[in-house]
Amino acid sequence: MKAVLLAAGKGKRLRPATEARPKPLLPIAGSTLFEYNLSVISDFPNVYVVVSYGKELFQELADGYGFTPVDQGEPMGTGHAVLKLGEVTRDDLLLIYSDIYLPPGTREKILSYTDRYDHVVAVTPVDRPWEFGVVELEDGLLKRIVEKPPKGEEPSNLIIAGAFFLSQTIFDHVREVGPSPRGEIELTDALTRAAKEGERIGVVEISPWVDAGRPDDFLRAQKLLLDDVIEGKRSPPKGYRIEGDLLISGDVDLSNSEVSGPSALGECLLAKSKVGPYSYLEHHSEITHCVVSNSIIMRRSKLSFSSIESSLITDGSVIITSDLRRVVTAPSVRVEGCSLSEEKLWENKFCPT
Repeated sequence: MKAVLLAAGKGKRLRPATEARPKPLLPIAGSTLFEYNLSVISDFPNVYVVVSYGKELFQELADGYGFTPVDQGEPMGTGHAVLKLGEVTRDDLLLIYSDIYLPPGTREKILSYTDRYDHVVAVTPVDRPWEFGVVELEDGLLKRIVEKPPKGEEPSNLIIAGAFFLSQTIFDHVREVGPSPRGEIELTDALTRAAKEGERIGVVEISPWVDAGRPDDFLRAQKLLLDDVIEGKRSPPKGYRIEGDLLISGDVDLSNSEVSGPSALGECLLAKSKVGPYSYLEHHSEITHCVVSNSIIMRRSKLSFSSIESSLITDGSVIITSDLRRVVTAPSVRVEGCSLSEEKLWENKFCPT
């Protein structure tokens, strides 16, 4: 069996933050979603990572983390990613999406059923199933997957959670299915085809789960990851140690600031500020005279005399005397004297006093 992470997406719904890095490599809870999910499969002798957007950044990580990048080229769906994998392996796969939060123990649940079924699919209950691939079951087995059905017509509230055991027959099924209405080759269509041909597809239900594709959901994933680490359900990220309910890297001076956990602090400059809970200050960020909560402040960003809540402040941004709520900035944006809510900032913004 080979282990696989899919990491080819662009992260459009998180723009402009993903102008700096692909979504799986955005900082979160002292690490990245890519590294958190990679740690789940890192003991496999062969780990493949399907890449496209920002592939050079994954290539830089490959040797240190011991995985083999597989270039998908122009991404044409999850089934297309499996087709590309078929060029390098035809073995059974443990396949995980790299940009989701999966609860600890998901891998073990899936692998415990591999001797009973031809394939195993992780599913999770959600309030808005029509936004996802929805599972229909029959006699406890997967019958079909309906991609984003009309609201009210979904066959259940269970959706595909982005973690699978796939036996070798999956390569034949993805080759046989045609493009979906949105022009992509879908892994979900291949699994539906397998079920129609009589293959037994088991499901394992997991929760909590987060598709970290939107800013609010990305921050929710951070909350769950921080809780997991502080509660001992996951190991601390590389280079971090646990001090109370904080993850700390290096030597951070907390003598004149107040930090509430769970939060993560990289090697940052922190002065006369209040941070947390559920915040991450990445390496080389500078925060002075600020209040930061439920946010991620990315590397080389400089904040002063500002209040930041539920926001993603991207690499190299400068925020001065501003009040930001649910804001996402592009890299190196400068904001001064502004009170903003629920905005995406692609360029500098200066507000009159």
